[in-house]
Amino acid sequence: MTLTDFLAQEHFLLPKYQSPKQDFKLFIFKLLDVFVEKLSQLEPEGYFEDMPEFSISLIRERQIQLVSRIKEAIDSSYDGRPSKAYNALDKGLMNNLKDFSEVLNIIDIPAETNFYRIRIHKENYPLPNDNFFHIPFNLRGKVKTQRFSIPGFPSLYLGNSIYVCWEELKRPNTSDFQAVRLKSTTTIKIIDLSPPPEGLIPRQLYRYLMTWPLVLASSVKVREHEDAFKPEYIIPQLLLQWVREKQEVDGIAYQTTNIDYRTSLSEGRFTNIVLPVKENKIRGLCEVLKSKFEITDVISHQLSQLAFGSGNFTYTHDEINSLNSNIKYIEFIKGKKSIYGYSILGDLERQLNSMVTERIPNQEANEMPRSD
Repeated sequence: MTLTDFLAQEHFLLPKYQSPKQDFKLFIFKLLDVFVEKLSQLEPEGYFEDMPEFSISLIRERQIQLVSRIKEAIDSSYDGRPSKAYNALDKGLMNNLKDFSEVLNIIDIPAETNFYRIRIHKENYPLPNDNFFHIPFNLRGKVKTQRFSIPGFPSLYLGNSIYVCWEELKRPNTSDFQAVRLKSTTTIKIIDLSPPPEGLIPRQLYRYLMTWPLVLASSVKVREHEDAFKPEYIIPQLLLQWVREKQEVDGIAYQTTNIDYRTSLSEGRFTNIVLPVKENKIRGLCEVLKSKFEITDVISHQLSQLAFGSGNFTYTHDEINSLNSNIKYIEFIKGKKSIYGYSILGDLERQLNSMVTERIPNQEANEMPRSD
């Protein structure tokens, strides 16, 4: 069996959905056990056909350790022992390894990479673009519990397309949000939990395999959105704390859970990244993160329509299809594939891509309520 074949099994499709009355802990423990069982079904002395240098027995040993620590972390969190939960995850990532990068899929995002961010704002006056960075330190009380978050600790959340940002905000009306593009000015080092694109070499697929228990435990769809405690967030939140402790890594990339990839006709890489701040201040923004990005002015579909009407612009087929290499097709209407470049969201992204970027402005405690 090749590694590609192994990862193509139905068990590896994400996100995972719980039944209405199913306990999260029992649900995720069973999925982790199935993963270990699948590894155990491979011959102990065998190898993946396309990875002769890696022993199945060693892979299995490391994965059993990681799965055991993830379970321990969830158990400790349920038992009201957050520090013990963190220590369990830390041991799972570091145990018997000289370098944590041996087990994690750590990649470098190059400078000049585009990211996007949107915020709900229904008025026709554009927000200042510094409102699209992380929540200021003096407003840390507004930091909400999210899949990857640290209570009261600001982080910067970005999407690799306007479409992903739109899905993350539960598909707001196109007249109800404003948007910016952020461009990285330096290399960003992240743990990549998103599924690998087609055509990767076996060694890159191996890193995804070794990260899989973390990916799985971070990719369960939230069942009770109104609950203050969401067990689906236990592992991703602990992992972000772990990243915060490791200066070698800037953040985490993860696939949105707001698309059902089992049935959706959407094709592409629909990825978010989260970057916790690198310093702890009383007011303003993180200077370290600010130095890593430039930002455009703020636009919205509403303002664009006011300025240009319905638009009479003509784009070539190549311009339409090459808007964002991360997206092949989008399913806006059930059962129908759409080319992203023809959509309202695609047009908004195209306008942002044509705008100049500037350094993140200095912010002196902007007290404007935020909707992050």
